[in-house]
Amino acid sequence: MNLYLISHNGLGDNLFMVGAINFLLKFYNKIHFICKKKYVNNVILFFINNLNIILIPFDKVNTYIDEVNSIKNIISDKYDNVNNDIFICGRHKDHMKSKITNIKFLNYTIIDKKYTIDYDTLTSENYKFIEKFYTDINLNLTYFYEYFDIPDTKFSIYLYNSIKSYYIIFIQLKSSDNKELNISNILNKYLYDSNTILICNDNNLYNINDNKIKYNICQQFVYNKIVYYKDTILNSDEIYIIDSCFIGIILLYLKTNRLKTNKVRIILRSSVNNIIL
Repeated sequence: MNLYLISHNGLGDNLFMVGAINFLLKFYNKIHFICKKKYVNNVILFFINNLNIILIPFDKVNTYIDEVNSIKNIISDKYDNVNNDIFICGRHKDHMKSKITNIKFLNYTIIDKKYTIDYDTLTSENYKFIEKFYTDINLNLTYFYEYFDIPDTKFSIYLYNSIKSYYIIFIQLKSSDNKELNISNILNKYLYDSNTILICNDNNLYNINDNKIKYNICQQFVYNKIVYYKDTILNSDEIYIIDSCFIGIILLYLKTNRLKTNKVRIILRSSVNNIIL
């Protein structure tokens, strides 16, 4: 059988579904994952090693109703095919229905290790939507955490090798709605420390006139593809992020003990004015 999977369509939402998709491949020959066209170049790299995961992009939309209609146009003729299942997650369930007929999947042995989202400023309440994505398709957070991974790539290794001699601090500074972490203490402590490098995915924290070498190294990390941060994240000595798409990597590696460090802060965007890092 084949599966069409529809979740929320932010870049972080796409990351949050990786564990589900990896697990569901046990039951479906091909998984068609609906995503926004503007994220395809990032999301396709999440699944680059598996030709059985197929992205179906839809173009730019102006409103949520436009988004719903675009998705309906993609899947409307798929319901009648007995070889297709359709999984709908989150708010799209208000407008579309799942079709789950795969007997093998419906009867799989459920494993529930009682994971939660809770960490630092994150709670199972303010990030409840992730758990809802999974319960909507008969899964739980065990599959969110334990089936998550993103591919190894040569460029990710190259980027990490360029900084591995330093004490590495990884930072995601800004959210999609332009909230920003206050990292003044980190900057005061580490910016001019010759043994430390501050890697930020959305801003180069170094001035080319003050430190050309570090500026040029760090510029490679600014707004790069998400999978290319994998080795740097896994090997960082400290990690500080605002709640945004990188939660979909860092929280999962943290809770499954795959990070080098346990010095990890994840700050809700609503709390950035109250926390100085």
